[in-house]
Amino acid sequence: MEEKNQVVDTDNQPVSTNIMSPTPDTKNSSGAKNSPIKNFFSRYNRNVIVNPEDAEYAILIRDFSKIFKKFKAVDNTTIKVKKGTIHGFIGPNGSGKTTTIKCLVSAMVETKGDLIVHGKRSWTVEAKKQIGYIPEAARFPKRITTYDYLVSMGQISGLTYKMAKTKTEEILKGLDLWKFKKRNPNAYSLGMKKKILLAQSLLNNPDVLILDEPAANLDPTARTELFNDLKKLRDQGKTVFISSHILSELQHLTDEVTVLNYSKVVYSGTVNKSDSMYEISTTNSNDKLMKILLDNKFHTEVHEQRLLVNIKTEVEVAKVLELAFHAHIIITDLKPYTVDLQTMYERIVMEAKQGSQKGDK
Repeated sequence: MEEKNQVVDTDNQPVSTNIMSPTPDTKNSSGAKNSPIKNFFSRYNRNVIVNPEDAEYAILIRDFSKIFKKFKAVDNTTIKVKKGTIHGFIGPNGSGKTTTIKCLVSAMVETKGDLIVHGKRSWTVEAKKQIGYIPEAARFPKRITTYDYLVSMGQISGLTYKMAKTKTEEILKGLDLWKFKKRNPNAYSLGMKKKILLAQSLLNNPDVLILDEPAANLDPTARTELFNDLKKLRDQGKTVFISSHILSELQHLTDEVTVLNYSKVVYSGTVNKSDSMYEISTTNSNDKLMKILLDNKFHTEVHEQRLLVNIKTEVEVAKVLELAFHAHIIITDLKPYTVDLQTMYERIVMEAKQGSQKGDK
């Protein structure tokens, strides 16, 4: 089992991390190799305070890589998660999603890059106070009630016994679990166990919730209940970073999504791109219509042989139709633009397979 210790950086900031993680040997000015401990301090005695603009994001992962010996699990990845959003994190198995999350919550040490939570490096105490983490697997002690378990977790998180009791009652009632407070969490269904983990993650009132495959193996009812709880938390101003393979639900749950395809980010953006973004198709006149719209100050771009146009009001919709009519352009389709996650995911996987097959030839 790995040994964890608390150390102090040059600014007297406590840092919880794993000093047993492998660090490449380096040499000092005399040519002698530094010890792993010196390498550890050299690595982590960076500035705790990052650029002020980095604090605009709930989570900022920048130029992040994680390498296991010769295997690159995550390769130079950048992800920006806006505050007060639900951000989906998807990709094929083995893409590096869980590795990224474990580094973000300091269960692993990154090889390089910045992992920042609300403007603080993720391994600092200040950042950890902002994070609520829900792992994929739910494990609980054998002989303890749900209420006592959560009170104990609250105390471990730094709450007083009285405050831990108050918060436990408040959260259990908010998640409609109060009637089950005397049951052992191991007796619950998978969906109920995930709700207990959600309750545990909320004890310290974090601003950021990080969930690793929370919907795995849940029945449709439990999945719907969990996602509804996440929407309520988003509406309260919290940020949710969730990895999942349940793409149909993520389509309607998430505000933004990042696709990680075998260690690299291949897409990052909004799901429902904008209420003001419309998709337009014409009869072989896209280029002509695009020039007309740009000349009339409409933000326009091309996406998969269709035009994406920023249209904010019904008056602007009428204006676009009028411009097309006077230019003798027939519009065959005009509708709000959304990213279809299932189609996008399947295309990414297919492209990855094709690239792999070409490399084998």
